[in-house]
Amino acid sequence: MNARYDYVIVGGGSAGSVLAARLTEDADVKVLLLEAGGKNTSILVRMPAGVGSLIKAKSDFNWGFWTEPEPHMNDRRLWWPRGKGLGGSSAINGMVYIRGHARDYDQWRQMGLTGWCTSSGHLRHSGRLFSGERASSEVDI
Repeated sequence: MNARYDYVIVGGGSAGSVLAARLTEDADVKVLLLEAGGKNTSILVRMPAGVGSLIKAKSDFNWGFWTEPEPHMNDRRLWWPRGKGLGGSSAINGMVYIRGHARDYDQWRQMGLTGWCTSSGHLRHSGRLFSGERASSEVDI
């Protein structure tokens, strides 16, 4: 393969996918998104009731990690399901999506975090998830 890319993004989880989508809003930008898992087209990923099957064991959709022994929990190790595939852990969370309350964003701005207010681009871009709006160029996966 002799393709040339402007950007190479490793990991197609939530952050990697959003970054690829934002970069390709410029039709002249070519992006390669590398993901170790699959495209997550299974019905288990597409329906909220699939979450129980997706998080219970290591699989094609779940890396199936365990934590290191936790000293404040009598050295217990905890099951730590992590998504494998496009969307990362967001793909196996039962489709839970929660956007913060507008008051919180405005308060962050008042605390000095510029760009975090109800009129900022962050809330506008998260709203695009449900509008059906798509980027103008393609991302190779």
